[in-house]
Amino acid sequence: MFKLLRYYSVASLVAVLATAVLLTWFYRQVAIQGIVQLAERSNLNLARTAMNPIKPTLLDFLEAAADFHPGATPPPLPPELAGSIKVLMQDQSVVRLKIYNRQGVVVFSTKPSQIGNDSSRNQGFIAAINGGVGNSLIYHDTFNSFDGTTEEDNLMQTYIPIRASPAEPIRGVFELYADVNSLVHQTERTEFIIMAGAILILSALYVVLVLIVRHANTTIKLQQRTIRERTETLELLSAQMLKSEESYKKKVAVDLHEGLAQTLAALKLKVENGRHHQADDTVAGSVDSIIPLLQAAIQEVRTIATDLRPPSLDDLGLIPTLNWVCREFEQQHPGMHIERQIPLQEQDIPTPLKVILYRIIVSVLDDLAQHTNTGRIHLGLWLDDQALILLIDDTAAEMLDRTMTPLANIDPRLRAGFARMEELTTLSGGTFTAAHYSGGGTTLRAAWNR
Repeated sequence: MFKLLRYYSVASLVAVLATAVLLTWFYRQVAIQGIVQLAERSNLNLARTAMNPIKPTLLDFLEAAADFHPGATPPPLPPELAGSIKVLMQDQSVVRLKIYNRQGVVVFSTKPSQIGNDSSRNQGFIAAINGGVGNSLIYHDTFNSFDGTTEEDNLMQTYIPIRASPAEPIRGVFELYADVNSLVHQTERTEFIIMAGAILILSALYVVLVLIVRHANTTIKLQQRTIRERTETLELLSAQMLKSEESYKKKVAVDLHEGLAQTLAALKLKVENGRHHQADDTVAGSVDSIIPLLQAAIQEVRTIATDLRPPSLDDLGLIPTLNWVCREFEQQHPGMHIERQIPLQEQDIPTPLKVILYRIIVSVLDDLAQHTNTGRIHLGLWLDDQALILLIDDTAAEMLDRTMTPLANIDPRLRAGFARMEELTTLSGGTFTAAHYSGGGTTLRAAWNR
């Protein structure tokens, strides 16, 4: 049985957690973009403000370091430039700065070990030397995409071209690292608050939804139990109806066979005896005309009784009765032959199903006699995995076209023929299937679990 509450609880919990993670990730991306934009503007303004007063001295220094290459002795930093850099580094937001010549070689850095490094392939340097501005936000313990090193702090990295005026050629690149720890920490705190709030809100929603589904699940179970009880009641009523119908038919058959038929037989006997004692030929002729009518009435009563319920079904069993039915059918329809496959003993067939099987087979044979054109009917009754199988088929063995026709497209007169089989099978607790083929022929199958 499908566990609705369990399935929904697990699925909803996974969805709630996934939603919280996605919301956090989305906020993080938006927050990072905000930090980058804010830090870019502030860092650019800071770098330009710091560079403008020392630009003449900086240009002279870059002129002297134009041919500086890795491994060579760097030119001395002018005192005025060194003093300006010292003042700039007193700003707590400025962490580090570098100066590059046109070849991308670091000619000065507040971290002396970096002087002489070749950064000509640095994307920030390339952007600045081509007249643009390079920016990159570097998180703690993350890879620096510009420098290819791991930074220890949350830094904003800005590259600015150095030139005397907008019309002059670029002499070098000025790089400034600004500390954005406060912005990052604030973002992380806000991220944590949002994530916690989202989890709380979604958890409350999860609890409410689970309660709703739990109530719905309880209602569904109650409805299913009611349906099962009503189904069991209908099955019981159906079984009782079939039993009552068969009991009534049995009573009528017995009354006809043992009552009316016997009375007519006794009357016939008396008429015959009276005939022998009459000498008058006129009276004898009248009696002779009555005797055939009485004989026909007796035979008709017995036929009706047999149709209602053959005595052999109770006296001999189902299998002998079916053999008799098949013989009678072939005598009434000389052009048709019934192939029987009944590898069963009488005790293999449950007693309540014997009458049902008899009614089904008689009903289907009567119908096939009117519609089949193959001259052959296969009748099978066997056990398969503790299930009792009944198969009736009038398909010709040599038929090549086995394309199945949907039941909805079958001739209503043909469908009506096996409707009784479907009804009796279903009411007796079995399963019914039917197949009709476009080339002609129908296969009817019923199964009952023992």
